[in-house]
Amino acid sequence: MKFNHFIIIATSILSSAFLYSCGDTDAIGTSLMQAENTIIIEDGFNLTGHSVENNKVQSRTSMLLIGSFDAEGYGHFESDFVTQFMPVAHIDSTLTSATAIDSVKLKMMFAPGNFVGDSIIPMGLEVFRLTEDLKAPIFSDFDPSSYFDASNIIGSTVYDASNLELSDSLKQLDHRDIYVDLPLELGTELFNLYKSSPQIYNDPQAFAKEFPGLYVRNSYGAGRVTQIGAAMLQLYYHYNTINPEGNDTTYNYIGNFYSATPEVLSNNNIDYEISQILKDKVAQGQQLIVAPAGLDVEMQFPLLDVINYYRQNSGHLSVINNLTLSIPAIDISNEYGIDPPAQLLMVLKKDKDKFFENSEVTDGITSFYAEFSEETDTYDFSSLRSYLLDAMKREAELTPDDFTFILTPVTVDAETVYDSYSGAYSNYVKSIVPYVQQPAMARLHLDKAKIILTFTDQRIN
Repeated sequence: MKFNHFIIIATSILSSAFLYSCGDTDAIGTSLMQAENTIIIEDGFNLTGHSVENNKVQSRTSMLLIGSFDAEGYGHFESDFVTQFMPVAHIDSTLTSATAIDSVKLKMMFAPGNFVGDSIIPMGLEVFRLTEDLKAPIFSDFDPSSYFDASNIIGSTVYDASNLELSDSLKQLDHRDIYVDLPLELGTELFNLYKSSPQIYNDPQAFAKEFPGLYVRNSYGAGRVTQIGAAMLQLYYHYNTINPEGNDTTYNYIGNFYSATPEVLSNNNIDYEISQILKDKVAQGQQLIVAPAGLDVEMQFPLLDVINYYRQNSGHLSVINNLTLSIPAIDISNEYGIDPPAQLLMVLKKDKDKFFENSEVTDGITSFYAEFSEETDTYDFSSLRSYLLDAMKREAELTPDDFTFILTPVTVDAETVYDSYSGAYSNYVKSIVPYVQQPAMARLHLDKAKIILTFTDQRIN
């Protein structure tokens, strides 16, 4: 192994100077000892790993995928979705005073560009009522066939993702809308439920028993998968009254009272057939990340090598400064411009399922996450120091379970908070969920990864 180091020499008084009287002519002086600090930086460690299937991911997000496409270099991907709806706890008097429900629509919103494929291809979708309450946990391989009546389509539409026919004002909006007309009976049913049992609107589980939700599937067309950022049911209603002037007046309203949120169950039902091109790359030993519900990378971190190097090159007063990991990643050629996932989770293989089932966040010992840097084309895990220190405490008990990791795409919800007292910014992770936003993939170069151990070795001269 190779290492680089630089030396900082500092002096410290290890025994106090002797005091002497003013008339004493003996040269007593002081006793000084020097401490030599050597900062050692070692990067000669090797990382190994291979791709593994990840065809079953647990949905923990309200992001919904609809559509299908075939892409050379990626494969065949299609997704439909099921979702419950979170009702508002209290509805204002406009609805309780309503004369009638006029219509109900399913509104699905997506941000411009939040799709993979061709924006102008017309695609169709169909909507069905769920006939049974969804049960947690729910995964990407969920089969909805027993949860809806295929003969009872309650809505359908044709849509695209372009803005060619939009007015200039609509083009300035930060979202696009897909509307589906649903039966008036559904709106009336939800309205009557609130009037008769408003307490049900305070309990999402009780509401789901009355209205289990919707199933939305692709009906025709291929060439695009659209990421729905928000889905809601809108009630259109009116009531008649007499205005202050004594004239008959009708007031019209639109109520967004039901939304698909992370607090209720929703799921992208994903069918992905990986391309032969990617299969061949994996067979050649390339480490590929493909999402959603595609390929993860199982990785052997050289923990024992790091510990052994530190033991052999450090003294009793040595201090570990940091341990970092940087993994290069490159695009995989494809016709739809599918990019690397924005974030990767690095979690011990034995803990991966538990991590998502318990809605955990990274702890810096068994799990970490990294952002993809477009400047360096790397995923940089900035601090594995606590992981190393914890392992060294249990050195005699370490097994491969302690250094076998899974790298898997995730979506991280984090918030940067400014501390006025310290003047520093801190990053707080609120949630980490499996990545299900849209197709993504990358080739990792584990053989070119940089593992850098930095420690200070102090020796007394």
